[in-house]
Amino acid sequence: MTVENPWAEFTKQVIEALQLSSGQDLSQYLELPTDSHHGDLACTAAFHLTQQLKKSPAEIAKELAVFDPIRFPLIEQVVAQGPYVNFYINIIPYRRLVVEAIQSAKDAFGRSTQFAGKHVVVEYPAVNPNNPLHVGHARNAVLGDTTARLLQTVGYDVTRMDYINDLGLQIAVAYWALKHLDASKYKGKYDQIVGRLYVEAQEHYDESQVRKYLKQMEQGDNEVAAEVRKLTERVLRAHHKTHAQLNVHHDLLVWESNIAHSGLFAKALEKIMAAPTTSRPTKGEKAGCVIVDLSAYEEFQQLKDTDKVLVRSDGVATYTGKDIAFHFWKFGIIKDPFHYKPFKSPKTGDTIWTTSNSGETGHYHSADIIYNVIGIPQSQAQRTVYLTLQTLGYEQASTNYYHLAYEFVTLPGAKFSGRKGTWIGFSTDDVIREATRRARKEVKKRNPEADARFLRQVAEAIGSAAVRYALLKVAVEKQIVFRWEDLLNFDGNAAPYLMYTHARASSILRKELPPSKVRLSELTNPYETELIKLLGRFPAIILEIVHGIKREVWGTRIELFHLAEYTHSLCVAFNSFYNHCPVLKADTKVLKGARLLLVEMCRQVLSNALGLLGIKPLERI
Repeated sequence: MTVENPWAEFTKQVIEALQLSSGQDLSQYLELPTDSHHGDLACTAAFHLTQQLKKSPAEIAKELAVFDPIRFPLIEQVVAQGPYVNFYINIIPYRRLVVEAIQSAKDAFGRSTQFAGKHVVVEYPAVNPNNPLHVGHARNAVLGDTTARLLQTVGYDVTRMDYINDLGLQIAVAYWALKHLDASKYKGKYDQIVGRLYVEAQEHYDESQVRKYLKQMEQGDNEVAAEVRKLTERVLRAHHKTHAQLNVHHDLLVWESNIAHSGLFAKALEKIMAAPTTSRPTKGEKAGCVIVDLSAYEEFQQLKDTDKVLVRSDGVATYTGKDIAFHFWKFGIIKDPFHYKPFKSPKTGDTIWTTSNSGETGHYHSADIIYNVIGIPQSQAQRTVYLTLQTLGYEQASTNYYHLAYEFVTLPGAKFSGRKGTWIGFSTDDVIREATRRARKEVKKRNPEADARFLRQVAEAIGSAAVRYALLKVAVEKQIVFRWEDLLNFDGNAAPYLMYTHARASSILRKELPPSKVRLSELTNPYETELIKLLGRFPAIILEIVHGIKREVWGTRIELFHLAEYTHSLCVAFNSFYNHCPVLKADTKVLKGARLLLVEMCRQVLSNALGLLGIKPLERI
């Protein structure tokens, strides 16, 4: 029987060996050594067992460093080194597991059904439709898209959702600008034009007129509301052209105007008022408001006022109140009130469904788990929402609500601002365009005889991938300061290097494919062994990231950068192998066949990893 996850099988045998020698589950003390000479897995349990066993860590490590080679064939040896217990892979059976797994699964290598049967909604990037996407928005989009890819890979049924705020003041200002300013002086995509008009309007707009527009938008079913919907849909179609360049996808668009006119909040308010922690005071400064008592939570106990207003005295819902209603719908606490129509992605042709005032029903089913990709500054607001869900009695919904908080992208010495226009020159379109231009120059240097079509296609693929990878390789809690020199690098930790490695493997295989029968025992070189070990770790890396998703006090930790790290490490290992182990000019035909198989496996796993990162693998660069 083929093993889908070779590294997990090795790890399992290490855990069982430790349990036999200690009588305890010591899996929490396993870690990857920074130096491979210290084993493939190390156990640090000896540090933690000294008080229990009344022995020194070194003595405990010696007692743990025993195993039965017949029972645990993937373990070659166990070495006690001071307080550490180091486990070494038996490469002969492990190598066979890796080859069988990759050859059997091919494009599906890395996938699992571990979380099948669960529906997940991932919401991103929720950009206001009055500006183009700047590179900070792009970080949100690629984080959400890669999260969705990972969750789908481990078996989840995933809905990629975007929330469109088309009722805010900023939209009314943009509408005023289109009505009263000269749009003909601006060129380019529609979102770029609207964004520049919005910046210009900051100094000129008539506030009373904007407020009238806003009131008509909120009322709906009038000429202004219809025109605003056309404006925002047109901006959103421009956004989706940018998404297509970034290889970012969505399944469902949910519009605030549809929520406002669906009766959703009235239904939610009935459930809110039924909770024992909710009240509507008749006296005091909050008289007539709907409030929820959050005094059960420590962070609110420190505040002077532990009551959160969900509906103001004038009947208008607050941000938290609206978000509670929205998540009632997401979790299926309230029956779906929406109609849906197709919204075509302009470049890819993929059908995206959008909420509408009319159309079909039944294009959404309730979520088991929700991930909202929203910036770190919204951490308190997001926590307030899911704690409110809990205090209203919806424990499961609260537990399964995750805020994937991320730090923003900034310019050196400046922040992005739609109102101030600091995004001008740094919209995602601008950044991809410049990355593509620089990539074309490098590709032309490497392929002086290439035709224009090849140069364009390769440069476009590298340009968008460079932007995407630069935003994924950094831990989400770390701020990114945008610098061009970090984006394009054919030799460092950047997308061009990864894509070039895939192209190098593809080039070898274009010249010759591995034979049907290969002698795996030929693969004994340390560079070959290191590559095989890394290839076998791919499925485990995916599951480690998913299992490692952890909700913290302010936000949720998700270590997507480990996928980027793994892919880069695989490329480094492959290029070291390539430089030290001749493939087509190997010493013997048998050795050449074995190395060709290793190249083929590496190309396959690298292709799968790039796919999760949202990067198109190229055959030639």
